[in-house]
Amino acid sequence: MLSQPPRRNIDKARWPRLSPLLDELLDLSADQRPARLGVLEAEDPELAADLRELLWRQDAMDAANYLATPALQAMEAQQVKPSNRAGQQIGAYSLEREIGRGGMGTVWLARRTDGRFEGLVAIKFLNAGLLGRGDAGRFAREGQILARLAHPHIARLLDAGITANDSGEQPYLVLEYVDGLPLDRYCETQALKARARVALFQDVLAAVAHAHTRLILHRDLKPSNILVTSAGEVKLLDFGIAKLLHEEGTDREASAATELSALAGRAFTPRYAAPEQVQGGEVSTATDVYALGVLLYLLLSGQHPTTPGDEEQTTPLERMRTLVEVAPKKLSDQVTDNKPLARELRGDLDTIVAKALKKLPAERYTNAAELAEDLRRWFNHEPITARPDSKAYIFAKFVRRHRVAVAAGSLGLLTLSASVGVALLKGQEAQEQRVQAEGLIEFMLGDLRKKLEPVGRLDVLDAVGEKALGYYAQQQLGSTDADSLGRRARALHLMGEIAEKRGKLDEADQFFKQAAISTSELLSRSPRDTRHIFEHAQSEYWVGYIARRRGEAGEAHQKFESYLALATQLTQIEPGHPRWEVEQASAQMNLGVLLLDSGQTHGALAAFTASVGSWNEIATKNPESNFELANAHGWVARTHERVGNFQSALKSLDAKVAAIQARPSTSANSKLESLLAGSYYDAARMHLALGQADSARQAASASIQRFTRLVASDPENLDWLLQLCQAKLELADALDTASLTQAIAPFERLNRDVERLLLQGGGNKLLPKNVALKARWLLLDARKNPSNYTQSRGEPLRAFIQEVGVLAQAGKTLSPSQQGAVARVELLLGDLLSRTSPPQALALWERVSATLLPASEKGDIPLTVIRAHALARLGKTQEAQSLVERLKASDYKHPLYAELLTFIANTSSQGNAT
Repeated sequence: MLSQPPRRNIDKARWPRLSPLLDELLDLSADQRPARLGVLEAEDPELAADLRELLWRQDAMDAANYLATPALQAMEAQQVKPSNRAGQQIGAYSLEREIGRGGMGTVWLARRTDGRFEGLVAIKFLNAGLLGRGDAGRFAREGQILARLAHPHIARLLDAGITANDSGEQPYLVLEYVDGLPLDRYCETQALKARARVALFQDVLAAVAHAHTRLILHRDLKPSNILVTSAGEVKLLDFGIAKLLHEEGTDREASAATELSALAGRAFTPRYAAPEQVQGGEVSTATDVYALGVLLYLLLSGQHPTTPGDEEQTTPLERMRTLVEVAPKKLSDQVTDNKPLARELRGDLDTIVAKALKKLPAERYTNAAELAEDLRRWFNHEPITARPDSKAYIFAKFVRRHRVAVAAGSLGLLTLSASVGVALLKGQEAQEQRVQAEGLIEFMLGDLRKKLEPVGRLDVLDAVGEKALGYYAQQQLGSTDADSLGRRARALHLMGEIAEKRGKLDEADQFFKQAAISTSELLSRSPRDTRHIFEHAQSEYWVGYIARRRGEAGEAHQKFESYLALATQLTQIEPGHPRWEVEQASAQMNLGVLLLDSGQTHGALAAFTASVGSWNEIATKNPESNFELANAHGWVARTHERVGNFQSALKSLDAKVAAIQARPSTSANSKLESLLAGSYYDAARMHLALGQADSARQAASASIQRFTRLVASDPENLDWLLQLCQAKLELADALDTASLTQAIAPFERLNRDVERLLLQGGGNKLLPKNVALKARWLLLDARKNPSNYTQSRGEPLRAFIQEVGVLAQAGKTLSPSQQGAVARVELLLGDLLSRTSPPQALALWERVSATLLPASEKGDIPLTVIRAHALARLGKTQEAQSLVERLKASDYKHPLYAELLTFIANTSSQGNAT
C-alpha cells in the first residue's frame, strides 16, 4: 500500500487526463506502480500527485473493506440509538412504530388521535446524532418544497412542527402514509409486461414533471422513493434533497438558498446519481432525467445501465469511472435471452432510454415532461423526437476526445461562420455580395436543415433565422430585383416550416405572411408568370394552414379560397400541366376539409366532388394517383354520412374501393391494403345503417380478413389491431342474437385483443381513443352473457360510465360516435336498474336525452335515434314519436331504429290496454 500523500482536492476538469493513466496504474501490481509514477512525475508533477491521491483513496477503501458492512449499521454503531417512541404524542398524532430510516432521519407510522379526524400518517424526524451544518435547514426546506407540490402521484405534506426530546429540539414533518411496494418490486410481483411498466412509469414522470414546472428538483429518484399501492397508484416520496432552481424574495434569501443547495449537493444515492452529481457539478432538471433513465432501464431490462451484474466485483472508483465515461449497453442488448422482449425494446425505446442516459446534461431530455412525451409517442406508435446517434454525433464525440488533433479543422469552420456574418453585413452594399449572402441563407435553411432535421436539432438554425429576418427587414421590396425577392420568399418559407414543425405557430405565421408579401410583389410584376403564381399559391396555403391550426377559421377560409383560385388559374394558363392539375385537386380537397370541420357540409360536398373530378382526370394518365382519388371519394362518403345520406355514402365508398383496386400492386402495399380494409369497414357501417344486415356482414367479414392479415404481418401495430376489433364489433351488430351465439370463430381472440388495447392506459386508465371500443365491447358482452349483467346489476357498465366521467372532468370532449356508444351503455344500464332502482334508471335516461339534444337538433340521425330511445323509456312518447317522424324522411334503417319502433308500439299498446 502506498504511503498517505498530503490530502489534495482534485480538479474535476483533469479527469479526462487522469482516467486512462489511473486505469494503467490499477492494472499494474503494487510493486510496479512506484516506477511508473516516477516517470509520470518527471513529466508532470501535479498530475502524478493527483494519481497518488486517487491510488491512496482506492487502497484505503479496499483496506477498510468498505462494502462489507451496510452504511446504516456503521452509523448506528457510532451513535446512541433513539429511544422507543411508540405511544409518544406528537401534536395531534400518536406514534405506533418505526417504518423507515435513512441518512437524514427516521420515519414513524402514526395515528391521528385528537378526535377530529381518523387515519394513519407518516412522521419524519431528523436524526439528532446526524445534525450538522446545513442539515436542519435542508430538512426545513423539504417541508417548504412539499407544501408547494400538489399532485396525485406525490405524497402530500399534511403538517409540520418541532418537538422536544433529550437531545433538544427536533423538527418533524407529517406526511401522507403510503402503503405500497417500491416501484421495481411492484412490477416484479405483478409480472408486468414492458408496455404496462412504461404506462406505470408515466405516472412517475407526471409527478416529477409537476415538480419541474415549479422549478424543483428531486435529485434522489430511486425505487424506494417511489411506492405503488395495491390499487396500482404511484406515489413519489422524499423531496428532502430537492433543489429549488428559483427563489422569490430578497437577495439575502436567495443567497441563503444557494448555500443550502450547495450544502445538500452531495446528498444522493450513488447508484442512481448522474455524472454531474458524482463530479460535484451543477445540477438541473436533466439530472433528474438521468435518474429516471436509470429507473426505466432497470424496469425494462432488470439490469443497471452502468454497473450490471455483481457490483461487489467492482470498486467504488471503478464504478465512478464507468458512470462518467462508459456509455451504457443498448437496452435491447441486455435482454438477448428474451427475444420477444428484445424486439419490443429495440428501436425507439432504445433511443429514448439512451438519450435519457447521456453523459452530458445538454444531450439529455431537458426535463421529465419531454421524456414523458417521447414515451407517449412510442406508446401510440408515433414518431419520437429523439434520434439514434448519427455519424455526425459520433464524430463530434471523437472531436471532444481529441481536441488538439482537430483544431485546424475547427478553425476552418469558424472562418466559414465569420464569413457568413460578413456576407450578411455587406449584402446591403453590393449586388454580388447580396447574392452570396442570400445563397448562403438558402443553403443553411435548405441543405443544412435536411441534415439537422433527422437528429432533432432544428433549434441550431434559430440564430440564422433571426439574422436573416433582420437582413430582409431592411430591404425595400419595390427596389429589390426578382431574383432576390424569390430567394427572400424561399428563405421565409423555410423558416416558417421550421417554426411550424417546432410548434411555434406565431413565429410561423409571421414568416409565412412576410413570404406572402414577397410573392405578391413578384406576382404584381408578372401576373401571368406561372412560377410566380405557384409561389404565391404556396404562401396563401401556408398562411391559411397556420390560421386553421390557430383556430382562426375566417382567415383560413379566405386563404384556402385564394389558394384554390391561384391553382385554378395555373390550369387555365397551362392546361394539361400535370403539376398544376395536382395543385388544383389538392386545393379543392383542402378547402373541403376546412368547410367540413366548420359544419358547412354543402360547401364541403361541392369542394370534394370537384376534387374527385380533378383526381379522376389525373388518374387516367397516372394510375398511381388512384390513391389520392380514393381519399377524395372517402371524403365525399364522410360528408354524405354527416348529412344522413347513407345510400350516397355507400356509393362513394364503392367508388373508393374501385379506385384502390385500380392502383398497381395493391395487395403488396400495406398502406393500400389498410385503406381497402378500412373502406370495407365503413361500407359495413353504411349497409347496417340502411338495414341491409346481410351486406353488412359480408363487408365486415371482408374487412376482418384484411385486417387479420395486416396484424399478422406486424403484431405491434396497434392501429391495425384497433381497426380489426372495430370490424369484429360491427359484424356482431349485424348478427341477431341466435347467430351471434353460434358465430364463435370471428370473435375467438376479440376479448384478448380488446384487453391488450385497453392496457395502453396502464390497465386502470381509459384512454379517450378507446371509449367507443370499450363501450361496444361491453354491449356485445352483455348480449352474449345477459345473466352476468343482471346478477351484478350492471356493475361493469357502471364502472365504465365512471371512467368516462373522469375523462369529462379532465376536459376531454367525446366525438359524436363516442357519445353514441356511451349513451347506448347508459340506456342498457338504465334497463337493468329499472326494476330495482327506478330513480337511478330515470336519471340515466334523462342524462342521455340531455347530452344528445344538441347533436339531435343539428340533424345527427344516429344520435337522434338513441335520444328517442331515452325519451320513450322516460314515458315521453309524444316527443319520441316526433323524432320518429323526422327520421322517416331519411333512409336510416339501422337495427336500433327498428328496435325503437317496436318499443314505442309496445308502449302504446300497453297504454291502450290500461
